[in-house]
Amino acid sequence: MKKVILGAVALMIGGFAFAQNTSNSTQTGDDQRVYVRQAGQRLISTIDQANGGGDGSHRAMVYQRGDDNSSTIDQLGTNNQAYVDQAQFTPPTNASSFIYQGTNNTASEDNKARVEQHGGSNSVATLTQDGDENEARTHQDGTDGTVNITQDGSENKSLVLQSLLNYNAVNNVANINQTGEENCSTAEQDGNNNTLSATQSGSENIAEQSQLGDGNTANLNQSGTNGEALQIQIGNGNINNLVYQTGDSNYSEDNQNGDRNEIFKAQTGADNYGRIDQTGDDNYVSFGQYGTNGKGYSRQIGDNNTMYLGQFSGNGNLAASYQDDDNYGVISQDGNANQALLVQKSQGGLGHTAGIYQNGNGNMADVLQLGPGGDWAADAEHCFFPDPVQLECPPSLPDVVIGAPCQGC
Repeated sequence: MKKVILGAVALMIGGFAFAQNTSNSTQTGDDQRVYVRQAGQRLISTIDQANGGGDGSHRAMVYQRGDDNSSTIDQLGTNNQAYVDQAQFTPPTNASSFIYQGTNNTASEDNKARVEQHGGSNSVATLTQDGDENEARTHQDGTDGTVNITQDGSENKSLVLQSLLNYNAVNNVANINQTGEENCSTAEQDGNNNTLSATQSGSENIAEQSQLGDGNTANLNQSGTNGEALQIQIGNGNINNLVYQTGDSNYSEDNQNGDRNEIFKAQTGADNYGRIDQTGDDNYVSFGQYGTNGKGYSRQIGDNNTMYLGQFSGNGNLAASYQDDDNYGVISQDGNANQALLVQKSQGGLGHTAGIYQNGNGNMADVLQLGPGGDWAADAEHCFFPDPVQLECPPSLPDVVIGAPCQGC
């Protein structure tokens, strides 16, 4: 009999060890508050805050400690704020967080969503916001994490941080999608083999991407006018897979520091400006502009680099490039009244190979090649167009707070 009782107790204890704790909160009305704290395994928190009179102004805060935890927050209305903080006792975490604000409600605005996921692996953060002047931020410092941010409206901000400096993160993925005008996106990744992707459609959007480590990939797509884009990669074997801007008066800049890096870049429209800077050896650039009055700038410092710069189907374009030591450079232009400058200087290495191909009328080409000790009118260069690069945005965010129950009881 004792054995039977002991066996039953053991089964109960085993059942408790794998028990699933669930918290469901539903509120209807405006100016609601929910604060959830959970510790253990397989925790689930669901918060649903409707917008009653149409104002919203809800606050939701969730803290979860343990493995395989999940948090979902759904808020309707304007001026809502949600914060989720998930961490592990011992890796892996496998945490998932979903925040939806103003879903399918373009009248929604001034919402804030923030997710912090610390340690472990396979964490997922999904933030979706509709309306204007919304803010979204995620921070993951583990491996194999995924971030998805979608914002539909104008003057929205998003910030993604994946493993900054203190962790050696690998295989993280971040996807940012913004539709509307004057949106701003900033993303930073630390570690190796990470992937970063941003898509913006509308006018006067800003996107900034930064990756530190090896074997990383960055993608950026902007459609609209007066957009600004900046990508920075530090490390080896990185790929700036596609910076693609369609529209007029856009600006994009790409910086890579390291060896065996690659940049593929394209701009379509009028009055666009694209800039590329690479420092290191065995790097590769392919840059095409399609339109009129464009400016293309490429500078490679290092050995055995390759550069293709093409300006097609347009007039009045300018191309300027610079390379040093044993490099290969080609500029192609199709149209009228285009200008090209290709400079190659040797600091003591092998020679260079250069080619400029122009098709049309009234075009001008200038090639300057100098070997060690070569001085052509004091190493003259001319035709120099850097400048733009302001960008900025985020911060802003905090708030949420919550307080009570039951103060002063």
